[in-house]
Amino acid sequence: MKVLRSLHAKIVLGYCVVGGLFIALVVNALFQFRFLERELTKQQDVVVFYDAVRNARRLEKNFLLYKKNGDLDEAVQQANIALTTFERIPFPTLLGESGDSGLGSVSLYPQLLVRLANSPKRQLPSQEVLQETYAAGSALLKLGERLDIAAKNKVKQSIGQHDADLLNTIWAALVLAIATGIIVTRSVVRPLREIENDLKKVATGEVERVDGHEAGAEVESLTRSINDTLQELELRQTTVARSSRLMALGTMLSGVAHELNNPLSNISSSCQILEEEWQELPDQQVQKLLLQIDGQVLRAQHIVATLLDFSGNRALKRDRQNVREMVKESLTLLSSRISPEIRVSLEIDETTWIMADRLRFQQVLVNMIKNAAEATLSAGTIRIEARRDELPEGSGTTLEIEDEGEGIPAEHLKQIFDPFYTTKTIGKGTGLGLFVAHEIIVQHGGSVFVESQFGHGARFWIHIPDGPEELEENV
Repeated sequence: MKVLRSLHAKIVLGYCVVGGLFIALVVNALFQFRFLERELTKQQDVVVFYDAVRNARRLEKNFLLYKKNGDLDEAVQQANIALTTFERIPFPTLLGESGDSGLGSVSLYPQLLVRLANSPKRQLPSQEVLQETYAAGSALLKLGERLDIAAKNKVKQSIGQHDADLLNTIWAALVLAIATGIIVTRSVVRPLREIENDLKKVATGEVERVDGHEAGAEVESLTRSINDTLQELELRQTTVARSSRLMALGTMLSGVAHELNNPLSNISSSCQILEEEWQELPDQQVQKLLLQIDGQVLRAQHIVATLLDFSGNRALKRDRQNVREMVKESLTLLSSRISPEIRVSLEIDETTWIMADRLRFQQVLVNMIKNAAEATLSAGTIRIEARRDELPEGSGTTLEIEDEGEGIPAEHLKQIFDPFYTTKTIGKGTGLGLFVAHEIIVQHGGSVFVESQFGHGARFWIHIPDGPEELEENV
């Protein structure tokens, strides 16, 4: 039903069901009380009838003993009251089909009392009239007793039935209310739990979007908003990463300028020699100078191509790379940024290799080493170690970069990989270096951790697992 696709409609339906159950409970209780009230009214009429009959019989006996006409008149009055009350009593429902015995005495008894009252004052009523009056009164008294017992039993039965019905209604309403609450809660909470689980999967990289179809209009709207936000964050993250690469490119330009200066100087020197001593040099020497010029041109082209590739947005391409060569190349690019007083200790074997995208991972090394150099105090040491590791999740390469700087306060450790987060003074850092390094390491399927104690430097631990291609080669 389309009307129930909205969480608001489901919640309103739950409230309506619970409210309807409450109203049904109140209405049922009201009907039960009305029924009980009618039964009590019947019981009251029976009591009045029975009391009137007993009073009439008592006054009848007083008249026969003391011959007071006032007693007889009052007895007639009580008998008429009993007759009037009896007309309101539904005696078939109280006595059943077999309860007709003595019903004729109800109207006969007042008539017989009137006959007694109309008899001559100085003559006793005939024995026949007395016996008939006594028989009618006795029958009427027995009828009153039976009606009183039947009415009491009926009231007791009604009270018991009322209690049972009310209890059953309460239990039924409670069960239905709980069932409705569970159904509505599940229909509301379940899609939210699914969104929560999808967001956890998004955080771990298992999925890229949140699936919230057929879960209610509000949930679908929330899902669209979350997916739009994730898409916007992805676009911004890509923009930030690209901007960071350009900023890192600017950091490397000073080192690259130094690198370009060497081949250009060699080319210039060789050209000057050829220009000045062209006729005097032997052919072998000329060929050697030309080969040097060609080699230096290729070297400069390689440096320029590296810069263009570094600043581009190409796909990740992992190959077996020599770690020591990559670290040395990064140190060369950062030569103008590292103080001559800082000593760099390389604990890397010549044969240590890593499965990485050379240019992307070199950006990691540049950012990490530059941060270590900026953190290291004068005359300090930067230690760079690399080794092959066999971890439970597979083989890989581990690098450690340790500095002797001031260290990182404990409250900052959890945020150092966040974008734009930096502890440096304004103008000294952008807060993107470690963020981009972390993103590149994650792209390689690796992990990075930091250990630091304030005042005792910092150590970054990087692990890059071997890619599927390398695993196939080892097999």
